[in-house]
Amino acid sequence: MNDVTTTQIAAGVRQIILIIGGYAIGKGWLEADAVEMIAAVALIVVPLVWGQVKTRRLAQKP
Repeated sequence: MNDVTTTQIAAGVRQIILIIGGYAIGKGWLEADAVEMIAAVALIVVPLVWGQVKTRRLAQKP
């Protein structure tokens, strides 16, 4: 099985945020600008955290 890359993780996170954000906008819970900001922050933070987790797991393997 292929390893998941940070690009794939970022794309998946972006799609999930857009789906949930679209629902929240439709319900009136959030504005479009807030969803865009959340997506931008997530696209920076999630791959960073994912990369750290993968690096630490590789370092622990014998």
